[in-house]
Amino acid sequence: MSSPISPRSGRPELPTRRAVVAGGAAAAAFAVLPARAQQGEPPQPLAELIARITEGAVPERGRIVLDIPQLVENGNSVDVRIRVESPMTEAEHVRWIHLIADKNPFPDMARFHLTPRAGRAEVATTLRLATSQTVTAVAALSDGSYVLADGNVVVTLSACIDGG
Repeated sequence: MSSPISPRSGRPELPTRRAVVAGGAAAAAFAVLPARAQQGEPPQPLAELIARITEGAVPERGRIVLDIPQLVENGNSVDVRIRVESPMTEAEHVRWIHLIADKNPFPDMARFHLTPRAGRAEVATTLRLATSQTVTAVAALSDGSYVLADGNVVVTLSACIDGG
């Protein structure tokens, strides 16, 4: 397909800077989408995401607290704090804490690696949520077990609408 001819110069018109930037941004966004999303497949159900993270082990409820608001006005900034009951000794400690937001374009939100030197198994961060959904925290303990907590969040103004 050829470019339109400029009525002034009689030469092909070059695309505007805005058109070039918009086309490049669209191509970049498509390139980073997960293959499942590019193929139009639905996102993985929460149970599949948890099974992948825990390598098939079933996490128990308890010993972990997910402190997240039930209602947020803006999905661009959602404060969350996760605490796991653990003495954080060499023999018994939390290895990592993983956050999942299953309706986000990229549901694996964060993984925090801890060691006994952390002193406490507690992390705090700010999330972006695409829409109202369940946010899940999974923690891996040093004995090979996993614990889980989740919270439902209602978002009145969504974030991540553009897939980013």
